[in-house]
Amino acid sequence: MNAKTWRSIAFVVVVLVVAAAGLRVGSSLRKRTTVAQTTEHNFPFKPGDAFPDVSLTDSLGTHVGSAALVQGKGAVVLFLDPNCHGCLAMAERWERAVADGVVEPERVIAVTRDPAVVNNRYREEHGFSYPLYTDSASVFLMQHGVSEYPMEMVVGASGRIRSLSTDSKTPIDAESIRAMIAQ
Repeated sequence: MNAKTWRSIAFVVVVLVVAAAGLRVGSSLRKRTTVAQTTEHNFPFKPGDAFPDVSLTDSLGTHVGSAALVQGKGAVVLFLDPNCHGCLAMAERWERAVADGVVEPERVIAVTRDPAVVNNRYREEHGFSYPLYTDSASVFLMQHGVSEYPMEMVVGASGRIRSLSTDSKTPIDAESIRAMIAQ
């Protein structure tokens, strides 16, 4: 064999090795991506659980039970941290839903661990029409394990949790939300 044939064979071998390596890397990345996409959040509640009654404080310092806020009417409960970028995206998403008539502002309730002064400033700064309540004793965190922010929870009129999500990007399905709140 001459030199030209050896170079051609070497070239084909290199192309095959590079292609095989690329397929292996691609397969590995797909497996990682698939695992990441299918990994479920470790929510502290499940659909069907009763929404816990936790003492919250409104912007005027009045104490109210969380169950009383949802009982008989249902609500979307947002667990937010005013210092969290994803929380702002979720809060704004629900404000758009209120503006679009998907849900009434009194049926969206935000809960933070921050004091009323921080919540009021956050609410005013971003023009939220729904209330922000303070869980000053961190009961949702300490007793119920709510540690992932943002988190949204749809609670039906029965006081039962209907859905949980950390998604702040997907458009809100108005019919689905109204149906879950009515349950």
